[in-house]
Amino acid sequence: MTRYAELSTLDAWIGASSATREAIATEIAKEHGLALETVAPFRRADLPLASFRGLDDLFRFVLVPGGTFSMGLGPREVTTLEELARARQAEAGDAAGWARLLAADNPLRVVREVTVRPVLFAQNALADIDPRDWRREMGDMLVGQKGDPSSLPEDIEEGLRRFGYRFPRESEWEWCARGGRSGELTFRGDVTPDAAHLRTIRREMEKSEGPDRGDRHATLANDFGLLGFGVAAEVCVDAFEPAGGGATGGLADRVVRGGAGTTYPWQSPGEWHGLLSAHRQRCGGLAVAIGVRPVRDVEIG
Repeated sequence: MTRYAELSTLDAWIGASSATREAIATEIAKEHGLALETVAPFRRADLPLASFRGLDDLFRFVLVPGGTFSMGLGPREVTTLEELARARQAEAGDAAGWARLLAADNPLRVVREVTVRPVLFAQNALADIDPRDWRREMGDMLVGQKGDPSSLPEDIEEGLRRFGYRFPRESEWEWCARGGRSGELTFRGDVTPDAAHLRTIRREMEKSEGPDRGDRHATLANDFGLLGFGVAAEVCVDAFEPAGGGATGGLADRVVRGGAGTTYPWQSPGEWHGLLSAHRQRCGGLAVAIGVRPVRDVEIG
């Protein structure tokens, strides 16, 4: 019998008894050195999920079940964007940005079915980290307030790996951003991805920070209880190729998901595209201000 088979799909997790879900969450907390908060729904009432505190209590992690989904900018999303483009066609300077987004050869338009495994996923990203000085910016959360961050390696991924964490895979990021849904523009549905939406997300991200807050999560969290997708330029483990996938490359060659906050206030209409769940780009110059969203593998075999 597969260990933690209940985490293999959303339906399997929903179909498990409350006692089984609680037992699995308790066991995973022990295995991963996390503090279990609760097992309860976020936005979707029929989908209770386990949340934990970890990494010196600076992050909330959600135990996200695996599943299969259509990755990329699908037909329904394209239709929604085409309608949005028509509504905004009178706005100055929009034509070129819309043409790039809706072009058939846009890397976002590569839609493929992907299966992901369950994972412990951070609710928020730690944004605008400079990898050249990451130990000063992130070190305390790994070694604790009394530790010595200078003892950590210079490489940010090796530092995370020593403590059992890593960057997300591109497919995991989109699965978690979508909250198990498909065909929706942003992590909160078909919300117009404009400046007002960006400001709302940032306010909610601030609300969700801090372990001493009484509320379990921000009200803007998606079905998986996760927040902030699209704002920071979050780096994945995958190398960037227009068709997706590929072997891991240097940081500048990695896939970045999100990044609309990095280019705000926007100088062209194309710069809000980073708020889309399907948005992907090469890290490039964003490597000096990356977003880090730690994740941790959950073995179910």
